[in-house]
Amino acid sequence: MRILAYRPCPGGGNTIGHVDVEIIDGLKLFGLRIAQMPDRSFRVFGPNTDRGGRAMSFAPAMVNAIAHATLKTLEMDEHSHNDRIAS
Repeated sequence: MRILAYRPCPGGGNTIGHVDVEIIDGLKLFGLRIAQMPDRSFRVFGPNTDRGGRAMSFAPAMVNAIAHATLKTLEMDEHSHNDRIAS
C-alpha cells in the first residue's frame, strides 16, 4: 500500500485529512477521508455517490492499513520538513 497524496484537514473535528492511496499495484482510490474517533480508532470514508450514498466501504483490517500508512507518511513528512528547516 502506498499513499500517493495527502491533504491535511484544518483543526477541529475528527477528520485528520484526505488521501489518495494505491491499495495494490493498479488499484488507486482518490479522496478518501481519514478520521480518528474519540476511542482512538480510525474510520476511512470514500467519496459519496451523486445521490449522496456511500460509493465504497472498507473492512476493519483495510481501514487500519490505510490509517497506519497515512500516519507513517505524515511522520516521514514531519521529519523531512524538520530536516529542511535545520539546513
